[in-house]
Amino acid sequence: MKIPKVLIIKHGSIGDIFMSLNSVSAIKKIYSDITILSTKSGHRIFDESDFNFKKIIDNRSGFINTFKILMKIINQDFEIIIDLQNSQRTSIYLFILKYFSNSITNGTSFFASKRYKKINLDEHVKDGLKNQLSLIGIKVKDNDILHYERKIKKQVIIVPGSSKEGYQKRWDINNFISVMNYLSSMHISSYVIGGTDESELSNLIPKNEYIHNLINKSPWKIVKSLAMESIVTISNDTSAMHFISSLNLPIIALMKNNSYSISNAPTSKNSSVIAKNNIKDISIEEVISELSKFI
Repeated sequence: MKIPKVLIIKHGSIGDIFMSLNSVSAIKKIYSDITILSTKSGHRIFDESDFNFKKIIDNRSGFINTFKILMKIINQDFEIIIDLQNSQRTSIYLFILKYFSNSITNGTSFFASKRYKKINLDEHVKDGLKNQLSLIGIKVKDNDILHYERKIKKQVIIVPGSSKEGYQKRWDINNFISVMNYLSSMHISSYVIGGTDESELSNLIPKNEYIHNLINKSPWKIVKSLAMESIVTISNDTSAMHFISSLNLPIIALMKNNSYSISNAPTSKNSSVIAKNNIKDISIEEVISELSKFI
């Protein structure tokens, strides 16, 4: 019996990729011959998540490169093409493949042969992918990636930054510092994580025995290790929030109150969202009150 060849299309932001991992895991349980079309950074995340699939790299630039990618897809003659990106760009891919491929295509695009039509505009991203895959007989279980026992220490992860493009999503760093000082007073450690986009925050982080500044020193493997042992994570709307949520670990998410926060909120067990129209209006007292439920 011939094994179906499956192509998954997923690039986009790092946070978007983390939110797709449950869906990718569900696809993997059914199909063994899988290729992923993603960016180089996307492929790194899939590899680190133990999805060691065949790769097509999409740098998402230029007509010539796009043409080459489409030719690779057509020549590999996939039986099933699953568009988890559901963007304008990938809709164009499905339009062209409609005429030059016999593949079954699944996505939200008008040109998908197994098209998912979103009814609820506030639908969570994960729910949308789950409903989309159900059209081709794939059942996605919530937080179905990892199963493990945790050894929780007296520590909390703090995610005070965001990408430079998402600067408006940041809760005031001084508020985070107040929360860290509160935790220190209770002899609970704070592990502050972030990347190059948060470098300017690094010098503002207090120095004491309970506060550990890991900005620019927190690759995903370190974040995973810390999160597994932490009571909870307090985070802005960032890729780190989505990563920790994908591990089914609790998060207190600080977000702007809009449709985006509804469709991108953490879905991990015991997580909560504190949302205001202006993120600056979230008070320190509200965060500490929510934190008290965990400590």
